[in-house]
Amino acid sequence: MFQKFLFPLQPNFTGKIMELRDRIVEEASKLFFHNGIKSITMNDIASHMSISKRTLYEIFNDKEELLDDCLERSMAQGDREMEKLINDSHNVIEAMMTIYAKLLTDMHYVNKSLVYDLRKYHPKLYKKIENKQKEGIEQFIPFFEKGVEQGLMENDTNFEVLLWLLKAQFRMLMEGDFFPTDKYPIEEFIRAIILNFTRGIATPRGDKIITESIAKFDEERKNKDKYL
Repeated sequence: MFQKFLFPLQPNFTGKIMELRDRIVEEASKLFFHNGIKSITMNDIASHMSISKRTLYEIFNDKEELLDDCLERSMAQGDREMEKLINDSHNVIEAMMTIYAKLLTDMHYVNKSLVYDLRKYHPKLYKKIENKQKEGIEQFIPFFEKGVEQGLMENDTNFEVLLWLLKAQFRMLMEGDFFPTDKYPIEEFIRAIILNFTRGIATPRGDKIITESIAKFDEERKNKDKYL
C-alpha cells in the first residue's frame, strides 16, 4: 500500500504515517457506525479529519479498504472487551447480563442502516463478518458449558442451536423491517431477546441471579437518566 510514496520512508516518518492511519480508521469508524456506510464518502472523511483527499488516498486505496480496516478494528476491540467482561464476572449469568448492558449502550451509537449498507454495497466484507460470527458461536459454547458446571444453566441444552437462533433474531432486528421499531424502541426488543434466551437456559438458581441483575441494572439506568 505504501509503495505509492515515491521516496524511501524513514522510521520516524513511517511511524507518523501509521499514527495517521490509526486516527483515520478511528474517526472513519465513528462516521460509518453513526451515519451508515453509503452516506459517508471519502471526501466526508477527509473533511472531518482536516486532511486532504489526496493524503487519504495515499494511505487507503479506496473506501472499501478503509471500511475493511474499520471493521477489523471494531471486531478486535469487541473481542477484547468481551474477554474482559467474561474474565471480570463472577459467573456466567453475571457475564451475560453485563454483555446485555453493553449491548444496549452500543446500540445507541450504531445506525441501523449500517448492516444493510454493508450487505448491499460491500458483500465481500459482509461475508467476512458472517464468517467471524460463525467462529464466535463455536467459541461461546465452552462459555455456556461453564455455566452448567456452575449450576446456573441446564445441562440438557443444545447451546449451538440456541446460539444460532439468538443470532437469527438479532440479524432480523438489525437487517430488516420485520420488527415494528417505530412502535417500540429497539432496546425493548433487545431486552426481550436476551431475557428469553437466558431465562430459557437458566436453572432456578441462575434465574434468580438474572432477576437480581436486571433489577440492579434497571435501577442504575434510572438513576443515570436523572442526570442526563
